[in-house]
Amino acid sequence: MRATYSREQKAQQLLQEVGVECYIPMHLERSENGERYVPVVHNLIFVHTSRKFMRDIKLRMEYMCPLRYMIDRSTGLPMVVRDKEMEDFMRVTAEMGSDIVYLDNPSIVVTKGTPIEIVCGPFRGVQGRLLRIRRDRKVVLQLAGVVAIAISGIPMEYCKVLQ
Repeated sequence: MRATYSREQKAQQLLQEVGVECYIPMHLERSENGERYVPVVHNLIFVHTSRKFMRDIKLRMEYMCPLRYMIDRSTGLPMVVRDKEMEDFMRVTAEMGSDIVYLDNPSIVVTKGTPIEIVCGPFRGVQGRLLRIRRDRKVVLQLAGVVAIAISGIPMEYCKVLQ
């Protein structure tokens, strides 16, 4: 979903207060004033609930923090991320390491790259595509054309090609 005017953290707080599971990918930002965690993609919040329950919550929250569905252009319905994809994405983004690159154009992943699964190490079980980005092989995870991330530093012997 989209939270208007960079109010994704406020939306997350309000949703969690009513028992809705949600997630915002964050990263550590350093400046002269210190360090703080900020959203990687402004206005983006992943919400895990039924469409009916979300419709009711949206109506109640509209005046405090308007939320907008992200629409799948092929179906005209709100976008849905499969549980396995979301779990993999959350595992990888929770690391908040410098080995993660957020891609500007997530649609490239749909048509390119070899499908793989990481079989060893901290990301064991994560599935993605193997692509060459910035002269380096990276494992790329994509969520429904919304966002894509590339992980570097994964040895090739940790990857198994999927059919």
